[in-house]
Amino acid sequence: MKRSFRAFSKGIVARMFLVCLLASFAFLLPGFVPHTLAASTASVTVNANSSQGVIPTTAFGINEAAWDGLLLDSKLPSLLSATGARVMRYPGGSLSDGYHWQSNTTEASYAAPNNTFDAFMGLAQQAGIQPMITIDYGAGTAQEAAGWVQYANKGGPSYSGPVPTYSGGSSTGHTYGIKYWEIGNEVYGDGTYGSQWELNHKTLGPTTYANNVVAFSQAMKAVDSSIKIGLVITTPGYWPDGQTSSSSPKPWNDTVLPIACSASDFVIVHWYPGSSSESATLATSSQISSMVSSVRSKLNQYCGSHAGAVQIMITETNAGSINTGQRATAWYTGLFLDDMYMTMLENGVANVDWWLTHDDLLSSGACSGSTCDPPAETPFPPYYALQMLTHLGQAGDTMVSSSSSQSLVAVHAVKQANGKLAVLLVNKDPNNSYTVSLNLTGYTASSTTTIYTYGTSGGGITSTSGSSSSVTIAPYSLTTLVLQSGSGGGTPTPTPGTTPTPTPVITPTPTPGTTPTPTPGACKVSYTVNQWSGGFTANLTITNTGTSTINGWTLKFTFPGSQQVTQGWNGTFTQSGANVTVTNASYNATIAAGASVNPGFNGSWSGSNPSPTAFTLNGASCSVA
Repeated sequence: MKRSFRAFSKGIVARMFLVCLLASFAFLLPGFVPHTLAASTASVTVNANSSQGVIPTTAFGINEAAWDGLLLDSKLPSLLSATGARVMRYPGGSLSDGYHWQSNTTEASYAAPNNTFDAFMGLAQQAGIQPMITIDYGAGTAQEAAGWVQYANKGGPSYSGPVPTYSGGSSTGHTYGIKYWEIGNEVYGDGTYGSQWELNHKTLGPTTYANNVVAFSQAMKAVDSSIKIGLVITTPGYWPDGQTSSSSPKPWNDTVLPIACSASDFVIVHWYPGSSSESATLATSSQISSMVSSVRSKLNQYCGSHAGAVQIMITETNAGSINTGQRATAWYTGLFLDDMYMTMLENGVANVDWWLTHDDLLSSGACSGSTCDPPAETPFPPYYALQMLTHLGQAGDTMVSSSSSQSLVAVHAVKQANGKLAVLLVNKDPNNSYTVSLNLTGYTASSTTTIYTYGTSGGGITSTSGSSSSVTIAPYSLTTLVLQSGSGGGTPTPTPGTTPTPTPVITPTPTPGTTPTPTPGACKVSYTVNQWSGGFTANLTITNTGTSTINGWTLKFTFPGSQQVTQGWNGTFTQSGANVTVTNASYNATIAAGASVNPGFNGSWSGSNPSPTAFTLNGASCSVA
C-alpha cells in the first residue's frame, strides 16, 4: 500500500513528539541516568613521600612450558623482552613433577622433543630473562636435582657432572648462575586430600614432602650455596588450605613450615581467583592484602628468626575464565593483571608469574573445532597489560601510596629512580569514562605529562602528551601518566634488559686506587623504611648538594641494631658486622650537582629496627634528610 509523503511526514512528527514526551517523563523517574552525560569524575591522591616498598628485580614474571610448540619460534625472544618480564618459570606446571631434565622426558603430560633445558636457556638468554626452575619432586630424587644445579651453574673445562642425553647438550656444563629453584609444583594435589592432578611416587602427605625438601635443599646447596630454594604451600582461603586427612593430620602449611622453612628461601603460592563474572574477578584484588598477610603470619609463627628472610612468590596466576576461550582474549584479563601484579608487590610479594606464555599472553594459533585463535604470536590483552607496567616502574623504583575516590578506578603509583612519578589508572567500569583529577603530595609536577593508554579500541599501547593534573580514562582501559618534576625531571629510565651507559662528564677520571671526594658536607641522604615482622625494605636517596659533579661514589653507614642486608639494587652492597658499604653501579656512577641516585635493599632484623643516623659519601659526612 502506498503512502503519500505528507502522511509519512505526519507519522514521523507524531513519533518524535511521543519520544520527547516519554523522555520528559523519564527524567522524573528516580535513578534515571541518561547515557549521553559527560564522563563521571574521580579523584586520585598520590603521596610520593610514603613508600610502599621497592620493586624487586624478580617482580615481573611469566611461565613457559616444555610442551609449548612455539618455544623455539624466532619471534618469541623479542616479544618476551618487550613485556618487561624478568623471570621465566620452566618446565611448566604439573609437567614439572615427572620431568627428567637430563633426557627431556616426562612421566606427566608431554615435553616437546626439541624443548630441552638448553633450548629453553637459549630463549631466556635471548630475551634477557632470568629462569626459575621447578625441580621434579614427584618422580625425581635429590641427586637428580643436585645434578641439574651442577650442570646449570658449575660447568667448566674440568666439569665431571651429569651430561644430557638429548641432542644439543654440553659435555662441560654451563655457568648460567640460575638462582631460583622450586621443589615441586602443586604437591598438595597428589591425592593427599582426595583430588589428584599432581604426579607423586613418594609417600603422600606434607610431612614426607617437608622432609624431602630439606634433603633436596641440602644436596642442591652442597653444589651451589648461592641458590634459593622454594617451598610449596597452600594458598590461604583456597582449597586445600586448612584441610586435613589421614596422611595430613594437621593442615599442609602447619606441617611443612615447621620442618622445612629453615631449608627454604621462598615460599610458593599459586593464586587463581577467577570468579563467576568479570566484575567479580576484577574485585578479587581486594583479597590480596589479607592473603599475603596470612602467609606472612604463618612464616612468623613457624620460621623463627629466619622468617624475615623468606620471600613470598606467586609463581602461577591468571584471571581464570568465565566462559571458554575468554581467559586470555577478554579485555578484563589485562585490567586484572596490572591491578593484581601491583597490589601483590605493594604487599611485599617478591615475584608474580603469569600463566602462560602461549594461549594466555600470546596466541598459539590453535583451533578448537571450527573456532581458531588469531595467528600465532598475536598478543592478547594480558601481553599489553604486562608491557604497560614497564612504563609504570622497574626494579629499584619505589612504589608509593595512592588512593582513589571511585571503587571502579584502581590506582598505583611509582617514584622512579630517575625522579619521575608514574601513576597507573585501571578503569574497571565497562560502560563509563571518568575524568580523574590528580592530587599529589611530596611531588611538584610540570604542567604536561606523557600519557600511555591501552583499551578496547584495539591495537597496542599508544602515547600522547596531556595535562598532569587531570585525565579522562575510557571504559575498560589502562592509563599510565609519567610525570616529570617541575624542576625538569631526571635521567631517562634505562630500557628493560639493557644496561644504561653513564652520561660522559668532563670531570677527570680518578687515579686508580683513590676515591674521588666531593666538597665536605656537599651531600644529603634520606633513608626510608617499609617493615614487617623480621624483615624490611629500605630506600636510600643520595643527593649531591654541592656545585660539582661526583664521578664515582661510595656510601657508608652503620646499623644501630642487628639488621642484615639480604638483597640490594642500584648499587653493590657489602656488610661487615654492623657496617654497610654501598658502591655505585655502572649506570649511576655520576651524580650531577643537585641530582640524586636511589640505591635500596631488603633486610632482616630482630629485636628492633632503628634507622642509621649518620652517612658518609666518599669519606665526607652527609646531612640526613
